[in-house]
Amino acid sequence: MSGRPRPLTNLDDTRDPSSSSSPLASASAYERQSLTPRTPRSRAGFGGYEEAELGERNRQHDDDDEEEVRSSAAPLLRPSVGNNDNNDGLWRKDVQSFLGLDKVSPDMIAERLPVVAGCLIAGLLLFFALVAFRSPGTLEYYIGATVPSEANFTTSPTSVSPEDPSLLISYANYTSFPLLPTEYVSECYKVYPEGRMKPTKYWGEDGVPTKDVTHHEPPEGTCSSTITYMLDGRIGLASDLALIAQIAALARERNRTFLVDDTYWNRGKWTDHFQDVRLTQPGPEPGCLPPPSEELVACPRQVKHWVVNSHTAKFHLSHGFEDQYEDAYARNLNRLKPIFLRASESLTQTIRPSEKNAELIAETRNELGTKISSNYIGVHIRRGDHKAKFTKGPEGYVPFENFVNEVKGVKERFFAEGDTMMVYLASDDPSAIESFESLISESLSPSLGSIQTFSLYASTSPVLRALASPKAYVQAEFDALHEDKVMLTRGVIVDMALVSGLWMEDGDDDGKMKPDAVVCTIGSSICLLSALPLSWSPAFGDMDPKGLGYPVRDKQRWLDVDQKGVIVPAWKGFQMF
Repeated sequence: MSGRPRPLTNLDDTRDPSSSSSPLASASAYERQSLTPRTPRSRAGFGGYEEAELGERNRQHDDDDEEEVRSSAAPLLRPSVGNNDNNDGLWRKDVQSFLGLDKVSPDMIAERLPVVAGCLIAGLLLFFALVAFRSPGTLEYYIGATVPSEANFTTSPTSVSPEDPSLLISYANYTSFPLLPTEYVSECYKVYPEGRMKPTKYWGEDGVPTKDVTHHEPPEGTCSSTITYMLDGRIGLASDLALIAQIAALARERNRTFLVDDTYWNRGKWTDHFQDVRLTQPGPEPGCLPPPSEELVACPRQVKHWVVNSHTAKFHLSHGFEDQYEDAYARNLNRLKPIFLRASESLTQTIRPSEKNAELIAETRNELGTKISSNYIGVHIRRGDHKAKFTKGPEGYVPFENFVNEVKGVKERFFAEGDTMMVYLASDDPSAIESFESLISESLSPSLGSIQTFSLYASTSPVLRALASPKAYVQAEFDALHEDKVMLTRGVIVDMALVSGLWMEDGDDDGKMKPDAVVCTIGSSICLLSALPLSWSPAFGDMDPKGLGYPVRDKQRWLDVDQKGVIVPAWKGFQMF
């Protein structure tokens, strides 16, 4: 401490402090204290202390200063031999303090143990609940319990379930079968949460088990493997037929029995309008009985009894279907030729009109035949809830001028100059028929020849006139219509047959009563199906099969007046909903 500067003292104190007469005698003890600089710290920290407290603080500062001097004089590195145990003990204390273990006591453990145990049990129960929800029957399988069967669905005691409980599709929450179309959609989302097919082989890997329901011992004569299309009444007739054409083709390919379910259809029975598909497409087990409705499964498609409706089709006829069945080595529209041919086969062989509808179609063709000496062209004008997709006119519809101009172009290309051409008009809106007839009569020139029109509205037969649509068709309002829905559906079928040339009677396919061309809008499913009877090359103009796949507009006989081929592909086999 000898080298340390001496504290300042009161320099003005020259008198004897021991003298009792000195005015400073009473303050001698205070005056002998070291003078401290007036800093903010000193003013804030010591302004309110008594003398004894200040003295004690000064002594503490002196001790701290001595400790600092000793620390600075010590070497920077000192041997640690003999101090490891102490250091380890200090380190452990620091860790325990940091983790709070120094505060843990037996009483605290006893107090909080029930809370910890409750959390662990809750987490375990949550895990079991998730396993039971995602994979019904798995827990029972591992604990050796008997999995409840769905024997209440049938009187047969024999059943076959997937070997892996996680593959079991349970209908335990349903009491009515077949399921509603929307319920089948919900079941598909359980299998495909993304809302689309997974990027795998379309029919799955051979030998790999798939999800399915429990199958009970069926009655004798039941079909062993089926594909069923369920009519749900949520889309138009032609849209359903386009989907049925593809599903029927899948059944032919897989050698499975094809069926149509009309439980929830709002247009009558399937056999009111078409022949039983078990007769037109018998499959591998002719005359077999449909399976129990509780065994129908919408997803996945590899199940024993697969059912499809208009709103589950998106899980099966989207990109995976295109990859499987389109021509991968062709371009644009040429890629769709296999799908075109599959649909054409279904529309001509599997989907055949009922006896009553066949009579109405024949009667209409006969009346049309009395008015023409050569072929005709079909024009379909869709109104109602169908707006234009590309070429929009008043009120969002394709302008009538587009139809009229295309009809005149067809006459110039495919009919002799000066000949009379007949146009069969089909529309859901009576006013559309009147507008087209008025416009076509005003725009004809003498050199072009005449163009006549015919429709159900103009028929001389009261029976045929009754088939004509009374007003523009709106799908959402169809259920509320007071008109006879079976009769309205018959009218659509007759119009579709005459516009496209579908369902020609045996011996009548000599070309006389078949349209030379079809003019329509691609957004209508009747328009899409109308290309099939024309066959591939005439419909799209003799495209080069190895070319770019664009229709030849001047040669094609299927003519869309909405997109006009500017959006590829220029045709598609069906619409998705």
